[in-house]
Amino acid sequence: MAQNKLGCFSFPAIIILAIIGSSFVQTFLPISSFTSFVIVLLFFSWILGKIQDADKKKSHWRYMIYSGLVIVFVLGIRYTISTIAIIQETEQPVISEDIYREKVLEKGDSIILLRQKRVWTDNYGNSFKGEFSVREKEYITSKTEYANNSQKYRQQTWGKLYQHLATSDTPKLDLILKELEKIKTTNKLNQFEFAEMVVTFIQDIPYAFVFDTACESPDKYEDSIRVLLEKCKDCCIGHIPFGIQNPVGFMGNLKGDCDTRTVIIYAILSHFGYDVAILNSDYYKHSILGLHIPAKGKFKIKNGKRYYVWETTNKYFTIGTLPKNFDNINQWYIVLTNT
Repeated sequence: MAQNKLGCFSFPAIIILAIIGSSFVQTFLPISSFTSFVIVLLFFSWILGKIQDADKKKSHWRYMIYSGLVIVFVLGIRYTISTIAIIQETEQPVISEDIYREKVLEKGDSIILLRQKRVWTDNYGNSFKGEFSVREKEYITSKTEYANNSQKYRQQTWGKLYQHLATSDTPKLDLILKELEKIKTTNKLNQFEFAEMVVTFIQDIPYAFVFDTACESPDKYEDSIRVLLEKCKDCCIGHIPFGIQNPVGFMGNLKGDCDTRTVIIYAILSHFGYDVAILNSDYYKHSILGLHIPAKGKFKIKNGKRYYVWETTNKYFTIGTLPKNFDNINQWYIVLTNT
């Protein structure tokens, strides 16, 4: 009698075990959570059917039939959710005119990528092209985490803030890092050529102001800002902590100013083993890159090493050169190195 009562709860127990067991299966197999759930559910259903109905005339396939109905039900829910998501995608505005959203499969799961097709030329006439992506989910979560945790960095130095942004976002730039690695291999770039390719990849992106408050009409700003905003109303993004976009945020909407750019280049080149620095100037209110590599031109010394300066907001500036309106090297200081 007790065995019959237990049988009433057997199938719900199978579902619970399948949910728990699916996570275990995923640690060993590169499959989606739904696929692993189906495998474990069918396995336990077959085992339980064998055990409980071994001495009975009832078919041991009944639990498999129950499982099939559950799977069909879950598939229906997944289809409905997917359909709603597709409708929402078509209604959402494009994040940037150069960014498009694309649904792809990754390890069996459907995800949305924010993608950009890029073609650019470095400062020595070499052309490059590639398709660069960040996951939309990580774009949203990284920006949210940055905003939610910004208060604890309010009293920190610029260097610590830059390092936090680079460290936390680098793993989420994996698709971009793979594409850059592919370009390096395809074009057989040496150490300097690869750095040149990465920096010009960022230099090629049009400049946009990043404010910690809302973007206002051009007439509200000083002349240097007003002139650009009058020409390009979309060249501004607001409500960003400290007026600096995190690297994944920048790659998801392509709106970045000076330190937004130096931080992402710092993160990328650090990943590839370069000795990199970020330099700021309170006098010029600007941020540039520094790179310890054989080169010529202007540099700053830190720990006995020469970090050659590199302007990242304008095209055609090579390593060691700066625009004339902020080329006094004495006004620059290193706020961060990765060594």
